[in-house]
Amino acid sequence: MRPRHCVGGRRRAPVPIIATPLRGGAAVERAIPTDAPESDAPAGSIARSVAIDGPTASGKSAVGRALARRLAYGFLDTGLMYRACTLAVLESPVDPDDEDAVAELVRGLDLDVQWPDPETPRVVIAGSDVSDRLREPQIEATVSLISRVPAVRDELVRRQRAFAERSPIVMAGRDIGTRVLTEARTKLFLDASLEVRAARRLAEEQAAGRRSDLGRVSDETDRRDQLDSTGHRAIRPEQAADDAVVIVTDDLDIDGVVARAVEAYERANAS
Repeated sequence: MRPRHCVGGRRRAPVPIIATPLRGGAAVERAIPTDAPESDAPAGSIARSVAIDGPTASGKSAVGRALARRLAYGFLDTGLMYRACTLAVLESPVDPDDEDAVAELVRGLDLDVQWPDPETPRVVIAGSDVSDRLREPQIEATVSLISRVPAVRDELVRRQRAFAERSPIVMAGRDIGTRVLTEARTKLFLDASLEVRAARRLAEEQAAGRRSDLGRVSDETDRRDQLDSTGHRAIRPEQAADDAVVIVTDDLDIDGVVARAVEAYERANAS
């Protein structure tokens, strides 16, 4: 088994760096062409993509968007696709506990992801943009159930790979480096403590105008860990791809994470 690495080529050891909180940070400097996800993909598109994995609220989306901006790539949080499937199930007669019926619905679902802004994909079902509905409480409570259905994962992995085959992409999720984009030369695993991740989720909910408290959000984050979409007890660094760069983000500034991610990308694609 190949050893995992840290940035700089040494054997990986998670070393937190004390800085400002992950949310925020100065803007990174390179603009993205608005048609990035629609461009013709040269050979090796998946290999030049970036896979970002990690547990809930570890910073995958914030880092993924900033890194995509830096690399002039599109960005996709694959969790949005699972949330969209959950919405479709909840608005259908299908019982969410009926795995066969859920799988059949997802296989036939008219689901698309569009990039009017490469950093902020829009999720479309049957021609309707449902992006603004994907954080509704009922979806939050049900998405783990839907995402654990093996046939659902198979179908969405197929669709996610199709995006990366079309053009290099920064893709974030739970098993991107170990299953979706195994050929990607740049794999990142972002990790943080439950306490820090719950605090981030709470800040996000409050910013969105939703009333919540740290205890409830902490319990929900822990539950998401226990019922994660891989079917394992929790997503921890030992579940990262063997060649992933692991970054502990508890106290790490977003610019610091992005700088290390860019370094990993440049090293992986130097040849």
